[in-house]
Amino acid sequence: MKYIFAAMMLLVSLVARGQDSENAFEEAFEDMFQYEEPVWIPQNTPPDPPVPLDGGLVALLAAGGAVAYKKYQSKRSNRPS
Repeated sequence: MKYIFAAMMLLVSLVARGQDSENAFEEAFEDMFQYEEPVWIPQNTPPDPPVPLDGGLVALLAAGGAVAYKKYQSKRSNRPS
């Protein structure tokens, strides 16, 4: 059973190896800079719905505000009177 499985895997790998292109670099960049017609967007379409702020973004904004306030306070206390 092991030999049959090993033979099948070898056969599949040989077939898959034969399907490789000659130059994968050229194939990857083929039609990369092809100009396409722009998508037509009709006028007077409804605007996108408003996106609510999620908890992570609110926490990030609050933390940034707290750090900025702390820096502002430390600079203000170091200022000579």
